[in-house]
Amino acid sequence: MPQKRKPPRLWLRAEKQRDGTIRNTWIIKDGTANIRTGCLEDQVDEAETKLAEYLAEKYEAPRGGRSSEIKVGDVLTIYLDEKSESTSRPKETEQAISRLNEFFGDKLVSEIKGKLCRDFAVHRKTQSGSRRDLEILRAALRYYHKEYGLDVLPAVTLPEKSVPRERYLTRSEAAALLWACMGWEKHGEGKSVFWTRRRDQKRMHLARLVLIGIYTGTRLGAILNLQWMRSTTGGVVDLERSVIFRRADGERMAHNKRKTPVKMARRLVAHAHRWKRLDGWSDEKAGLRYVVNYLGDPITKPHKAFRSARAAAGLGEDVTPHVLRHTRGTWLAQAGVHSSEAAASLGLTVEEYERTYLHNDPDFQQNAADAY
Repeated sequence: MPQKRKPPRLWLRAEKQRDGTIRNTWIIKDGTANIRTGCLEDQVDEAETKLAEYLAEKYEAPRGGRSSEIKVGDVLTIYLDEKSESTSRPKETEQAISRLNEFFGDKLVSEIKGKLCRDFAVHRKTQSGSRRDLEILRAALRYYHKEYGLDVLPAVTLPEKSVPRERYLTRSEAAALLWACMGWEKHGEGKSVFWTRRRDQKRMHLARLVLIGIYTGTRLGAILNLQWMRSTTGGVVDLERSVIFRRADGERMAHNKRKTPVKMARRLVAHAHRWKRLDGWSDEKAGLRYVVNYLGDPITKPHKAFRSARAAAGLGEDVTPHVLRHTRGTWLAQAGVHSSEAAASLGLTVEEYERTYLHNDPDFQQNAADAY
């Protein structure tokens, strides 16, 4: 019995170069055809985007019908073509559709059961990542059913939500991380600790990222997109009003990734004025565009430099850029800031803030504890 034809998918192919070296590149396998993407092995995101574009161009998926006759790949193709661009995070949606298509593409909609969703979570190897992808699958199925109709709309089983991270930086850890960003390295432990400074200052750009993260609790992506002027590609630092507008002009926001304006601390305002001067801004001329930049260029992936700074500061692998946001929330709770004001500065609802951070308040449940 002939095997089912697999849908187009990414394949890592080793290619021999003219100088005899071997280079791994991503191609799209579609039956017997191999389509070059022009993406190297480490350009996974770009290759997934190429595959998504290929799927959108190649197929004219059926509109409506029986769930036992419609393939999941067709549902994903229609969602990619008609809806993904209007989502709050179109690039991430395209990448998720590529991953979903690789696993679910050749399966029928009627085959979507709890076990298949759990198998995908195992295949994805990350609980939070699989949950986000399956949420997009659920959205694609609902969109298809609403627009074109399915006789049966399957239920998508999601993994449990990850336990919120408890890790945050102490004041001394935050200071050590800043020192490391400015080129210093920590040696020894306890009373024998001493610091030395590197000659090459390749982590200086991270100092801005760390300070903005600690003082505002802004998410990493929004920090990297911050600019000195209004734009449609990122938020803006308004020094006249001492406010960071984290949302780009006209940007759509996910319901769970709010980008509310945040008031800047006086210390951060002073830093920002200095940064803007260093970036070449004056009354007469404009300077560099992005607040956090490396030699004038915007930063897309700061993780390697952050790991280097983290190691230089003597901090563990559990310290990630997102910990800066948790540090802000925790310090606000420890300072006894009112929940509504603290939640607004973080872009959270009061319920989300109290559930995640309020237990760090020194007066947490004190009245209840001493009621009798």
